[in-house]
Amino acid sequence: MWIKKYWILIAVAAVIISSFALGFHNASIYAPNHGFDGSGHVYYIQYLAQHKSIPPPTEWETHQPPLYYIIGATVMTIFGNFRSVHYINIFVLWLIIGMVGLALKRVFKDTHQVLLGMLSLAALPMLNIFPAMITNELLSTFFIISTAVASLFLLYAKNKKQLIQYFCWLALSLVLGIWTKVSIITILPTVAVAALIYFIKHKQKRVLIFILGLSTIILFAAVAAPVFLRGAQSKGPSNVLKTVSQIKQAPRDPSFYYRLDWIPKVDMYTTQYYSLLGGAWNSFFNDGHNVITPFIAFHKKAFILWSLGFLLLPLSLYGLWQLWKKNKEASFVVNTIGVSMLAMYVLYNMMSNHYSAARLTYEMAIVIPYAFGIAGAATNKKMKIFLLGLLSIQFIILISFYWILSWWNVTK
Repeated sequence: MWIKKYWILIAVAAVIISSFALGFHNASIYAPNHGFDGSGHVYYIQYLAQHKSIPPPTEWETHQPPLYYIIGATVMTIFGNFRSVHYINIFVLWLIIGMVGLALKRVFKDTHQVLLGMLSLAALPMLNIFPAMITNELLSTFFIISTAVASLFLLYAKNKKQLIQYFCWLALSLVLGIWTKVSIITILPTVAVAALIYFIKHKQKRVLIFILGLSTIILFAAVAAPVFLRGAQSKGPSNVLKTVSQIKQAPRDPSFYYRLDWIPKVDMYTTQYYSLLGGAWNSFFNDGHNVITPFIAFHKKAFILWSLGFLLLPLSLYGLWQLWKKNKEASFVVNTIGVSMLAMYVLYNMMSNHYSAARLTYEMAIVIPYAFGIAGAATNKKMKIFLLGLLSIQFIILISFYWILSWWNVTK
């Protein structure tokens, strides 16, 4: 009887425990130099820990802002070994899920919808390939999402005190974000849209919001300047300014945006190199770059995860339409996140045909509209049960498929 009464709490606890178990297991055997540019991130943290200063921006990844690496060096110093750094992103993953949950709770009053939206992220392969790695991508995503959620909360500010509090939250997220990775600039359109909506709707607070907005812009510009100046000194190929200069030198082939030959191939591993539709879809829902799982031409678990995306994405889009009908202001902000992330993705692929451009790594805040869509689709009991079933299958398969085995190449 008590199980029936507390089944939601039991289910939530099971998901959290399983997720942390996966994260701690993988982090305990994942080789530091694996992952996206792993050796560069490792060098940065070790340099900070040894020299107690930021390295010159002349080596691979050392042009990056220092916040993640300072945290990593601090953790390494406290615990006395580098393995401890691997556990940071396990907690960051759940900070992301919790932050999105906070936004969902602000918009949706139904607890089931909120929990389904959070489960959609806990079960999302795109996020779960990062916790074991040494990388600043996940922490950067957290601050981008925190900025987006603060922007969403602006819509609900009832008085001057709340308005100031939300702007402080927004400004702090921007500052910490730009000192983690320059990807924070991808969320600026969303901030502008949220501030504009509030400015138009609340005539009596226009002077205050103008002052707060201008102050935030000045603060962000001040803290961003040294980050971009440091990046400009980089001699590495990942310098953002040099990437921009490649826009006329290495554009993506136009067929990248419309080819569909990945469908009959059931190509779950290499589509990201030649197709936007197959590649972005794949990298969003599965480990298309084989960062975690070993290269296998066909795997039943991978196929299940890959196939579930074709069900969950349309359901999420349906949910976003439901949200638009019920709450246009919140929907506008959430949809701005999705549209701007997709626009940044296309722009980056126009700028460079490098394989990393085809990943959605730099636009991971797109998980916000995805989660809102899943929550919005849960409009009745049958839909809630259906979504719970799909997400439970995805979560269970993900745990099983991503559980790193000792013979995998990423442990060496």
